[in-house]
Amino acid sequence: MTNFTLGAVVTKVRSRYARAMAIEPGMQAAESGVTFIIADDHNLVRDGLKLMVSGMLPHVRFLEADDADSLERAANAPQVKLALVDLNMPGMDRGARLAQLARTHPRLPLVCISALTSPDVVRRTLEIPTVHAFVPKSATADHMRVAIDAALQGIKLMFVQPAEAQAAAEIGLSPRLEEVRALLKQGMTNKRIAQKLNISEGTVKNYMTEIFRALNVSNRTQAAQYDPDIT
Repeated sequence: MTNFTLGAVVTKVRSRYARAMAIEPGMQAAESGVTFIIADDHNLVRDGLKLMVSGMLPHVRFLEADDADSLERAANAPQVKLALVDLNMPGMDRGARLAQLARTHPRLPLVCISALTSPDVVRRTLEIPTVHAFVPKSATADHMRVAIDAALQGIKLMFVQPAEAQAAAEIGLSPRLEEVRALLKQGMTNKRIAQKLNISEGTVKNYMTEIFRALNVSNRTQAAQYDPDIT
């Protein structure tokens, strides 16, 4: 697959989604039985993704998954053309199950969605052959639309570091600390963060102390809401 930057895809990728999904001229998506998988362990996120995709492709059907096992079962369904997958669902083993899915379903394009955007996580995820884009949960709807379009057309997008992560680097947060802060901003407890990152709660507490010190804040709410542009 050819690698493209987000900007290049925005300007060059303009073909119709029906053609990208190999729908015959004159056919409706509903008649072709086109199905997308929406995989995330949060109902609200799945509903939002379905609403967004429906705005682009009104007749696409959806299968939903909330963990690695249900994602694997959904991938076995007929006429599945694309899967939007949260990298950090239960059972994903930090991307290992995504690589397994690529081996068992090599023709199913994947768009990975994650709150964790450390360079190592992004690199390992995009090395999976069927992953066409890595979309941060802080990205815009336009970014997601471009990622979906690229995946349907077999284009692999280069990762664009979100401005938020660049700001984190400027204020002295390591990629690991920014991963923890990203989960903190989702309202996760220390226990839940530890489960997501496969580390101990004690380690999470130590990371929190480092985050508070780096941001010069005194509590979790301040750390989650910190904005270097308004301090």
